Amino acid sequence: MEYFLFIFSSVILPIFIQVLAGYIVQKKFRLDTGTMAKIQFYVFIPALLFTKMYSNQVDPAIFLKIISVVLMVFLSLYIILIILIKVYKIPKKTGTTLANSVCLFNSGNFCIPLIELLYVGNVIATSVQIIILLTQSMLTNTFGIFNASFGKKDAKKAMLDIFKIPMIYAVLLGLIFRMISIPDRALPLWNPIWDALTILSSGLIPLALFTLGAQLANTKLSIRIPKVYLSIFLRLLIAPILAYGFVHLVGLANSANEMNRIAAQVIVICSAAPSAVNSVLLAIEYDNEPELASQIVFMSTLLSAVTVTGVIIFAMATL
Repeated sequence: MEYFLFIFSSVILPIFIQVLAGYIVQKKFRLDTGTMAKIQFYVFIPALLFTKMYSNQVDPAIFLKIISVVLMVFLSLYIILIILIKVYKIPKKTGTTLANSVCLFNSGNFCIPLIELLYVGNVIATSVQIIILLTQSMLTNTFGIFNASFGKKDAKKAMLDIFKIPMIYAVLLGLIFRMISIPDRALPLWNPIWDALTILSSGLIPLALFTLGAQLANTKLSIRIPKVYLSIFLRLLIAPILAYGFVHLVGLANSANEMNRIAAQVIVICSAAPSAVNSVLLAIEYDNEPELASQIVFMSTLLSAVTVTGVIIFAMATL
């Protein structure tokens, strides 16, 4: 219990205090959360990705294992949900909203600050989280869009949207600059540019958490929708259990190799993250039960304060 309180107070509570600040300010001033999200998406996250990928230390073989585990968890959750939808005869429209809320998690403005606070200054942990973020972003821009739109958006346009994600180019540029840097690791670009990117990347955590709080402030809280709890159960509890099994399956767990061990921990911890805010945005965009999606994101974020703390303790003790 003492260790639980330590993790909660030193890692989780600082996150939720910043989320609360965004929530309060949004309730009072009604900020444009869309603009804040765009600033993150097009400026702060690419800056973080570039600087971290430049110093990336993840082995290519582990890179593939990380992606494979994320995809296996995604597919497993989707299959479980499809079975439950058929058993409980959930309408198709509701089912697609549940699928996005369960299968897509908040790998951006929740997981980035979480991993940065939990593994302070650890380049390996950040690099693993970035790989998870990229994988989730691609899933959102393919599966998420198709699922929310009932096929209203054609395949070609959905695939082209992937190439509009600035994060992909930030990662590629970071890796390219890393490969062409000279042996003594001198920067192959103008120092003022590097300094600016470093400063921008350091500002992502407070902006991401503040934005999350502001986005949650736009959601009306209700505890009368039973399907919300089905989604939360799968998202917060079943997902990290699946991830725990899969990191063992691919050989990342219980390894003497520090990179493997940290990768396994980060994957399991991030798998316990609450539902992605993007699931609400997609539901709104395609008029596909946005209230249900909003409730799931709100409640899963609140409850994750307890569940993620437990997952952190479990992952660090057993992996």
